[in-house]
Amino acid sequence: MMAVVTRSLLSLALAAISLPAAEWTRFRGPNGSGIAEGSALPEEIGAGKNVVWKTAIPMGKSSPVVTASHIYLTAHDDGKLFTLALDRKTGKILWRRQAPGHRDEKRHKLNDPAAPTPVSDGTNVYVFFAGFGMVSYTSDGAERWRLAMGPFTNFHGMGASPVLAGGKLLMICDQDQQAFLTAIDMKTGKPAWRAERPDMVHSFSTPIAHSMPGGRTELIVPGSYQITSYDVDTGELLWTVRGLTYQVKSVPVIKDGILYFNGWAPGGEPAERLELPSFEEMIKLHDSNKDGKLAKEEIPKPWQPGNWDMQDLDKDGLYNSRDWLCYQMRRTSTNATMAVRLGGKGDVTGTHVLWRYDKSLPDVPGVLLYKDVLFLVRNGGILQTLNPVTGKAIKQGRLTHAMEDYYASPVGGDGKIYLIGMQGTVSVLKAAGEWEISGKGEFGEEVFATPAIADGHIWVRTATALYDFAKQ
Repeated sequence: MMAVVTRSLLSLALAAISLPAAEWTRFRGPNGSGIAEGSALPEEIGAGKNVVWKTAIPMGKSSPVVTASHIYLTAHDDGKLFTLALDRKTGKILWRRQAPGHRDEKRHKLNDPAAPTPVSDGTNVYVFFAGFGMVSYTSDGAERWRLAMGPFTNFHGMGASPVLAGGKLLMICDQDQQAFLTAIDMKTGKPAWRAERPDMVHSFSTPIAHSMPGGRTELIVPGSYQITSYDVDTGELLWTVRGLTYQVKSVPVIKDGILYFNGWAPGGEPAERLELPSFEEMIKLHDSNKDGKLAKEEIPKPWQPGNWDMQDLDKDGLYNSRDWLCYQMRRTSTNATMAVRLGGKGDVTGTHVLWRYDKSLPDVPGVLLYKDVLFLVRNGGILQTLNPVTGKAIKQGRLTHAMEDYYASPVGGDGKIYLIGMQGTVSVLKAAGEWEISGKGEFGEEVFATPAIADGHIWVRTATALYDFAKQ
């Protein structure tokens, strides 16, 4: 009997040894969910808590992605753009490759030349730099292909990350002029199709893939004022949901055929909405020099934009009909967290939006759906939970030890939620509607990147280092 028990235990041990390592291969992990289960995670993380290793790395705000053996990051140093590969177990930098070029484009002061997160197919890595375009490398650091893209006309600089679906590399390039979605062959780097998005202006949300009945895959893309869905094989526009804010930064999550998304931008609060005349009416009443465009001094002061350049899409110093429409839509846009039932064809706004919630919304961080609860964190350390079925608030409170701005999205696993503020303050929460703080930590430097989780480890990129944490 003892021999049988011993053999059984040995078989279990060998099976455990042979299990493939879990991965986190895109921004926010498995299909952007932000969740990794299967192993115990540390109660606390920080500069001196549960550290497995720490590696100094160059500047950058992209998040780490993790394969069975590698961790990939992008960075910049001395005016050059780089892709880095680290050994997953030790943190040793295995290789560092410079991008083929670096075109310095306009961006917000909080944006970064290495902001978009890489994506991996488990072996190869694919990186996007606004200052060059797309590059793919093998796990050994050999360049597979390159594809120059741009220049881009995003008012705050590019921010979305590439994703993989249906054998294609997909990149959303929403900008103020000639916005588009492109699908690229993973093996060759050659464009497969391109979908023009003429109604879009600058946005920063990373898309999410969803498997449809019949074996097809759709790519769901939040953008200016609307969410759109495309067939991954062909680029065909499938459906649209209207009613978003004008400038989206958050990322969607999907569970059981329902998509959850949060969009917030300045001016989208009910008290700030302003109904403006049409462009034709404005030209008729206020175009004093009769040039068919609007100069700033021709617009009545109560209606003048606070940031003229943001809506001056072609940067000619005047507003044409498209510029004015963008401004009109911005002043009537709606900030909201929403739930959308997937499927349908065409404009499904009236039939597929299940609920909207418009109070105390995050700016950049994505929503996290974990343990049947939606978690939202906003600047000032205000955390609230929502019922994902009804959209009703469960609890709102302030992380009193971490009342700072938030750019990293929350992630979860092992019944815990990890939140890291911009100043590097960590909150570990019990994952429940009536959440409680169970652990704290400090990095003592800025954190913008969203953590990665796999096999009981959590990796955090700070301003100067990449950390690996595990339960000690």
